[in-house]
Amino acid sequence: MSSEQPYEIELVRCKGDDWHESMLATITGLTKKEIRRKLPAEMQKPGGWRGSWFPRAARLLGFSTTDKFRKWDAGTPWPCIMRVQVPDAWGWKGKWWALVYNQGLVYCVNAHQYVPSIPGVCPLAEWQAMYPGCRVTSMLQIWMSTSSSLAGAER
Repeated sequence: MSSEQPYEIELVRCKGDDWHESMLATITGLTKKEIRRKLPAEMQKPGGWRGSWFPRAARLLGFSTTDKFRKWDAGTPWPCIMRVQVPDAWGWKGKWWALVYNQGLVYCVNAHQYVPSIPGVCPLAEWQAMYPGCRVTSMLQIWMSTSSSLAGAER
């Protein structure tokens, strides 16, 4: 996988429990309404997602993705969902966060809901300084595959 041109993404903030849709809208550029239309009912319920649902959702939306979360690489040229292990001391034993990451920036779609002073977009090093107990463990790269859409156009 190589990227000639960096992907540009824009933060789409969540309203209430639509943070999965907001994350997918941020990373894909689709509207939350488009995303909602394409995802099955089980993925539209509030609450946490299984890790396997993220690649499934990306594919349902027409994007290419790695088959599963892979070892974290801050130098990835692809936008990704960053998986973060939350410290047990926070009372969330075994929990993890999913955030959007692209080109050295972390996008937190729900930052304004809990702590309005925390920026929704910040450099990775700044994010790590704000959350020193959190550990980035893996990522799910997501990209638009032009070869598959060009192949479909030739038919």
